[in-house]
Amino acid sequence: MEIETLIDIGIEIRDIIGSFIRDNADYGEMVARRPKDITRKMDMAAEMALDKALLARGLSARIISEELGDRIVGKHPDFMLVFDPIDGSTNATCGIPFFCTSLAYSGKTDMVTFDDIGMAVICDISRNTYCAERGRGAFLNGKPIGAKLRGAMPKPVISVYSYGVPDVPKGLIELEKSIIVRVLGSIALDMCFVADGTLDGIIDTRGLVSGYDIMASALILKEAGGYLTDIEGRILSDDVKASGLSIIGTKNKKLHEKIVGTLAQK
Repeated sequence: MEIETLIDIGIEIRDIIGSFIRDNADYGEMVARRPKDITRKMDMAAEMALDKALLARGLSARIISEELGDRIVGKHPDFMLVFDPIDGSTNATCGIPFFCTSLAYSGKTDMVTFDDIGMAVICDISRNTYCAERGRGAFLNGKPIGAKLRGAMPKPVISVYSYGVPDVPKGLIELEKSIIVRVLGSIALDMCFVADGTLDGIIDTRGLVSGYDIMASALILKEAGGYLTDIEGRILSDDVKASGLSIIGTKNKKLHEKIVGTLAQK
């Protein structure tokens, strides 16, 4: 598969999601509940849109997705897609226009790790398209992602996910004194904002991130010159079915080291 095909599929799914939300008042209705997540009608519309997009192009793939798990589309899969149909579904349900469709591609069809992802596409509801190919850079709306001119800020602006769990690292409280905190509600899109310089970093200490959440955005951040590790500073090498991850992502190595060191405080 070429990156242009993956981009076309991502845009197609994103547009179907937008139409489904506009045309169905019950788009956010829950159809299934799992221990750590909810599947809504709009999620299933996106899952079906992916299957249809592949079959219409004569493509067969193994799909690892948030909603339907592990499945085969077509008869003889030639590649794997790690798929998060709607990252930021709570935002979508509330009418907050900050969510995206996430696709990560690997030429392998057996177990895939972060290092096996060769292409990534993230399409947000605002009609922006982020993409990356391993070793070929990252792009936003067809243009290479470079340094972003942004107004000076007194402190780094970092998206911090720490809510909903009983144990918050003590160092996080200290760290928050020296940063500006934002929580935007779509971890994949937040990570793309780090890649393009909108945000200075992203931190998730909850131990709730899964491989399908961030495999596409991880490649985009890396190809944009960024750094992504667990909260102890170790490079992520987990497989696609990994769960319980906590992460730090930045484009500034010194900031990354500062965050790791501060979070390690007892």
